[in-house]
Parts: sequence; C-alpha cells; structure tokens
Amino acid sequence: MNRFYWILLGYLTSLSLNLTAQQNNNTKYIFTLDEVIQLAKDQSLDGIAAKHSFRASYYSFRAYKADYLPKLTLNTSPTTYNHSIRQVESVVNEEYQTREVETNTFSTTAGLSLSQNIGWTGGNISLNSDFSRFHNMNDDSDEARQYTTAPIKLQLRQPLNGYNSLKWQKKIEPLKFQEAKQNYIVSMEQVASNAVSYFFALAQAQIELRMAETNYKNAGELYEIAKGRYQIGTIAEDALLQMELRYMQAESNLNNAKMNIEVRQSRLRSFLGFKDNIDIELEINPEVPSMKIPYNKALEYALDQSPDIISYNRRILEAEQSMASAKANKGITMNLNASFGLNKTGYEFKDAYKPKFDDQEGVALSITVPILDWNQAKDRYRNAKSNMEMVETQMQQAETDFRQEIYLQVMQFNMQEDQLRIAAKADTIAQKGYEVSRQRYLNGKVSVTDLNIADSEKDAATKSYIGALQTYWSYFYTVRRITLYDFIKNEPLEEDFSLIVGE
Repeated sequence: MNRFYWILLGYLTSLSLNLTAQQNNNTKYIFTLDEVIQLAKDQSLDGIAAKHSFRASYYSFRAYKADYLPKLTLNTSPTTYNHSIRQVESVVNEEYQTREVETNTFSTTAGLSLSQNIGWTGGNISLNSDFSRFHNMNDDSDEARQYTTAPIKLQLRQPLNGYNSLKWQKKIEPLKFQEAKQNYIVSMEQVASNAVSYFFALAQAQIELRMAETNYKNAGELYEIAKGRYQIGTIAEDALLQMELRYMQAESNLNNAKMNIEVRQSRLRSFLGFKDNIDIELEINPEVPSMKIPYNKALEYALDQSPDIISYNRRILEAEQSMASAKANKGITMNLNASFGLNKTGYEFKDAYKPKFDDQEGVALSITVPILDWNQAKDRYRNAKSNMEMVETQMQQAETDFRQEIYLQVMQFNMQEDQLRIAAKADTIAQKGYEVSRQRYLNGKVSVTDLNIADSEKDAATKSYIGALQTYWSYFYTVRRITLYDFIKNEPLEEDFSLIVGE
C-alpha cells in the first residue's frame, strides 16, 4: 500500500508539473489595431493571395516586354528517316515498262535564327543560318550524300493591312501592369478593412467579458445584501427573487461571454494565419486622429490613383483594338515576305562551305480578297463598333457612380468623429449613472427595477462606444481603399513591388 501511495503521489505531481508547464507555454499575445493590420497584410490568406496575383501580372508584363527584345532560336530535326516504294516508268526498246523502286533516305536539318519584332510597323525581321544533310541509302555513288547550307539569310515579314497588334499591345499592356499595381494596394487596404472587422469583433467580446465578470461580481454582492435585508424584513420576497434572478442571469451572461471570446479569438487567429492556438488580447486605443477629409482632394487622389479609372481607360483601348482589328480584316489583307541570303550545295561537307556562295533572294506578296463571306467580316466590324459604344456608355456611368461613392464615403467618415465623441460621452454618463443608482439602491432609495435599467444602459453605452470606434476606422480604411491616399501621413499609398517579386 505504501508503494502504491508513493507511485500515485509521483504521478499526480508529474501531472501537475505538466499542466503548469503547458499554462506557462500558453503565452498571451497583446496586439494593437495597427499590429493586427500589419500581421494580416503579411501572413493572412487574403494578403498572400494578393501577392501571388500581383506576381502573375508582373511576369505577364515581363513576357510582353520580351516581345520587343531580340530572340535567338535553334531549330533542328536531327533525325528524319523515310522509307517508300514508288513506281518508275522507263522506255526499253520503245516500250514503256514500270518497275518498283525502294527508297530509303536519311536527313538532318539545323537552323539558327536571330529575330526581332518591329513595334512601329508590326513586322518581324530575322537573320538566319541553315544547314541540311540528305543521304540516299540506296545509292552507293558519291552523289548519295548532299549538303546544303545557307550561312546567312536576312528575312522580313510585314503585314500591310493597317492593323499593328504590337502597337496596341504597347498601349494596353503598361496600363494592365499599372492597374495590377494599384489593385494590389487596393487588395491590401481591403485586408486592412477586414482586419478592422475581426479586431473589433474580438475587442467587443473582450469588453463584454469584462462587463459580464463585473456584473456577475456586483450581482452576487447585491444578492447577498438582498438576502440580509429580507431576513430582517426590510424588503419583500419579490424583490429578493428579482435579485436572485438577476444574479443567475449574470452568471449565464458570463458563460456566454467566455464562449463568445473563444469563438472570436479562433476567427481572428485563422484570419491572421496563426496555426498555433495562441491566446490573443487586444489593446484598444481610444484616441483617433482629428481630421476632416475634403471631398475635392479625395476625388483628385482617387481619379489619379484608383485602378478603377485605369481599368476604364484600358477597357476602352481594348474595345478600340477589337474594332481596329475587325476593320482591317473586313477588306483586302496583304502580307509582304522578303528575303536575301547566300546558299551552297555540295556532295562533301567542306564543299558546302567553300567561298563563292550562290545568291538567294525572294519577294512574296500575298493578297487575300474576300469575295463571298456572307457579310461575316462586316458583321464582325459592326459588332466591335457596337461593343465600343457600349463600353463607352458603361464607363461614363461607372465614373459617375465612382464619384458618388467617394462623396458618400467621405461624408460618412467626416461624421464619425462627432459620433465617436457623442458615444464616448454617453458611455461616461451611463457609467456614472449606474454607480449613482447602485449607491441609491444600497441606501434603499430606488427599486431593483431602476437598478436593472441603469445596468442595462451602462452596458449598452459601452458597446455603442466600441461600435462607434469600429465604425470610425472602418470608414477610414474604406476611404483609403478608394482613394489610395493616407490622410494621416498626407501621402499616396505606395508599395515596394521589388520585394513582392523577390528582385
């Protein structure tokens, strides 16, 4: 029995030490609003997704810029084998005879090309060098092998129908990249807005828990006082029952507040990308910057920085591009191909590269004339023109809506400082009112009902104040998002995009 007792004591001691260690490892992290926003931008799923989206746009823009750089390409067919049987007619003794001839050929080709797109004409110029070897395996003569070389050949390809896709890309692609940059900043501001919502959801839960703990403590004390008064006959039984009911409700509210804070913590942890079950406590700063945002300035910044405005211009250019392409293809299309170079053929490899190469020139003009297409090309042009007019109308309406949204958001933000001041004052008054009612109840001058009303008003005022604080910052970050301007620092929102792409 003594041995069992010591084993049990050792086990319980070990368990106690482990629980204590776990509690010590459960570090509490205290975050301010600014810290939560920065964490959300750095490691939240939304923030990471915005970074990947920008990287995709960045590499797409780099691919576009590469279209205007020289390209060196190697083309080769190292092994081409062909076996066939064909019929050959010949005249023998003035009679036609047909015989089957088996052919086995082996060939190798290789070419090196240095090409460059010509942006202002939409054409392409290239410098090529080609080599080929042909071997007839059924021929044992010296002529069975043949080498053909074109050591240098200059080639030009030029469309002549008036549509230059490279010119349109040069107009549209930089706009798309600038739009991607501004969209990234907008995405980060949206992450900040979401962080404000999660922050104040937990902050509200923390405030409610503190209120519930205080109310539970106060309700317990008042219930004990009520029991004493009832015993000496200074209050009726219904007053005691009301106080007991209030005490039970306070306990229920405390349990609900504890559960609610766990739920809100879990949501904030998930949003911020924390995998560990850390304990988070938020530090609420009641101070807010005192400022009014001028609508004209906000509109100016928005029109200059917003990706929506860039998107409007890009969509109009894309519609114009489609119309230009359809217009060019509805009539005669022409393409010019010209080349000049040297070539040589020999039965030995060294003979194919001997001096005195033969000239090789060529000019080709291809013309396509639609004769019967059932107005297909014209209908495509009309469709592109109609789409262009529709896009212009949509953009005009979108810009009007954009201006109206800025006006409403700025107006609503400018009201929030006064709303917050009113809520803070109401909270102070409600707190003092409750303390007065509580003291008067202790002195027997007010009823339980009056005390309960003061208690409810106190809690409602505190919640209203936290809600006003959340509304202030929500409108602030909304205005930042639509204007891409920091009105506290008085500077445009910018990002170091080289850090995002790792360059």
